[in-house]
Amino acid sequence: VVKVGDRIKVYRLEGDKVTVMDAKGVEERWGVDPAHLTDVMALTGDATDDIQGVPGIGPKRAVELVKAHGSLDQMIRDIDSIEPPERRKLLQENRQRIALNQMLVTIRTDAPVEFDAEKLLRRPPDAEQLYRLFRLWEFKRLARDLAPKAQPPALSYERVEDASAAGKFAAAVRTVQTITLHPVWQEAGVLCGCAIAAGEKLVYLDFCSKEVMAAAAALFADPAIEKIGYDLKSLRLGLLKRDVELRGDSLDVMVAAYLIDPSKGDYPLSEIAQEYLGAGEPFSNSADSAVCAARTVHSLAPVLTEQLRQRGLETLYREIEHPLIEVLARIEFSGMALDVDLLSVLRRQLDEELDRITGEINASAGKPFNINSPKQLSEILFQHLKLPVVKRTKTGCSTDEEVLQRLSAQHPLPQAILRYRELAKLKSTYVDALPQMVDARTRRLHASFNQTVTATGRLSSSNPNLQNIPVRTEQGRQIRRAFVSRWKGGCILAADYSQIELRILAHLSQDEILQEAFKGGQDIHRVTAAIVLGIPEGEVSGDQRAAAKTVNFGILYGMSAFGLSKALGMEVAHAEQFIREYFQRYPKVKIYLDRSLQEARDLGYCLTLFQRRRYIPQLKSDNVAVRQFAERTAINAPIQGSAADLIKAAMIRIHRELKTQNLRSIMVLQVHDELVFDVYPGELERVRSLVSDCMVHAMDLDVPIQVHLNSGPNWLEAAHG
Repeated sequence: VVKVGDRIKVYRLEGDKVTVMDAKGVEERWGVDPAHLTDVMALTGDATDDIQGVPGIGPKRAVELVKAHGSLDQMIRDIDSIEPPERRKLLQENRQRIALNQMLVTIRTDAPVEFDAEKLLRRPPDAEQLYRLFRLWEFKRLARDLAPKAQPPALSYERVEDASAAGKFAAAVRTVQTITLHPVWQEAGVLCGCAIAAGEKLVYLDFCSKEVMAAAAALFADPAIEKIGYDLKSLRLGLLKRDVELRGDSLDVMVAAYLIDPSKGDYPLSEIAQEYLGAGEPFSNSADSAVCAARTVHSLAPVLTEQLRQRGLETLYREIEHPLIEVLARIEFSGMALDVDLLSVLRRQLDEELDRITGEINASAGKPFNINSPKQLSEILFQHLKLPVVKRTKTGCSTDEEVLQRLSAQHPLPQAILRYRELAKLKSTYVDALPQMVDARTRRLHASFNQTVTATGRLSSSNPNLQNIPVRTEQGRQIRRAFVSRWKGGCILAADYSQIELRILAHLSQDEILQEAFKGGQDIHRVTAAIVLGIPEGEVSGDQRAAAKTVNFGILYGMSAFGLSKALGMEVAHAEQFIREYFQRYPKVKIYLDRSLQEARDLGYCLTLFQRRRYIPQLKSDNVAVRQFAERTAINAPIQGSAADLIKAAMIRIHRELKTQNLRSIMVLQVHDELVFDVYPGELERVRSLVSDCMVHAMDLDVPIQVHLNSGPNWLEAAHG
């Protein structure tokens, strides 16, 4: 057996320090020579490889046992004479585990490997094979480097930039039924031109003159001419800034590519072309490149349309995702009014609070230090205060949130650090940043709402992320107070689906007890607590209702007994019993969840009520942790995805009704199951009725859909009544 000492040394990296150990070094570090290190590990286990040791036998005791008997094998032979009796019994009970561990921690050195020095010579890589592998495993940058390079075509196109050319273009385009578009931008999102491909005819419209812009506006607004493009939301937004509407749009290849494979999170046109056409170059923001992009979009359109058809995604695209493009563009264009004076007051308050907490932290630490330095904080916690190390990282002892939470019970400093971090992040991310992001021209905040980011189908928000404003703390809630109406005498209306994911679960599972609770308008968490605990609803305490609420929502996310025990601070056995009782009382929920998981395993994906697909290849992973996470995803995805589809359908209905009824009120924000509106003076009752009706009837479920609506002078008061 090859071991340390036989031309082999151990290189051990601890932080930025490297230690080289020979056989003597191993013995000094672990207490036994290299030949007996696996004997010790058979007793202690190895956390790195998730090998469980013998309970109650730590490294020190393991070394003593191995040394006392000369080897693990001899210890096993002497096991019946080991003293004291308690230790003897412990080892006897774990004899099989010890034998298994010894096999697991021992590196096999007798594998039948044939050695051929010639095969070790460095050779040029098989670029084609590597490229396929990088694409398969989504090594995007590496795949991009190896992608087959398409030669940029020397495309001949007509440049329209004066009144005469604009007139000819306007006449010619009336004979065209379908065109593809690709915009060119100036700074700050100003649309300065657009490439158009109409069959073999290629044109670039330069918006430098009023005549060209007028011809383009007539074309864009003509619903009889079908338009295809990439990222049509951005094009719509650019056109809205020029007071131009886009009508007749039928396919956005970015959104189509997202629906076909929603796991990527990013869909550059060049990568879509690479995947579906076999070649693609990065496109730049120029007229020549825009013309090439328009031709590429023209080629992609039939391919992606067929992919949508094959996967049964045509209805989802046509009824939800495509009409949503217009809704999101309008929301981004409208923006939200922000009370920057209120944020200035909040900034001063946070500065004062942070100064106070800093004083507390320094006093608790016994000396001042840089609170924002993980290294200095680590030194204070683990060297100066001697608190136990919870976990390590490559750079040293971890000081992340989980570590600080666990240490909070032993010393006041970790809790103060958590509070400091929370307020500092709130201040930098929102209180300081939001006023700087207000558009100087519109004096409103224009966030982006991203349609092609999440694998679940939910929208995300960025620049800024308005969906992540914390609401559990008072300071977080106060930020919402700064979002106000743009109109004097106007108000903010918040509409929130009530327990929509649980209602979808009731519909999907067809569990009669769960459905009856919703049909009867009962408090579902109180009902669950009463059913599981076997007590009348009137006797359910607040804590019992809270526990049932955790279980109700935990079930949606495949929460384990361990997760529930951690969330509720109870014994794992108690949590297991709670979950068992839950499924006994709601039997069809269990049947549905098991069936849903099995279908996902069989198909490789799961489906929402609108047939949105979520691919989960990790269900076949050999890694237990990865596979279990995938199983939780498979349980939750149909429910969460259906909720995402539902609110999108509601947004489309509301947008159309606001236009049909000529109301000036505006939808300005979507946060998961909540919609926020800026309501024009005098329109509140009409908008409340319209919003409620559209949200309730956006999808047919076997249980009633309920919406909570509140209004107020700002988002905080509207959301909380």
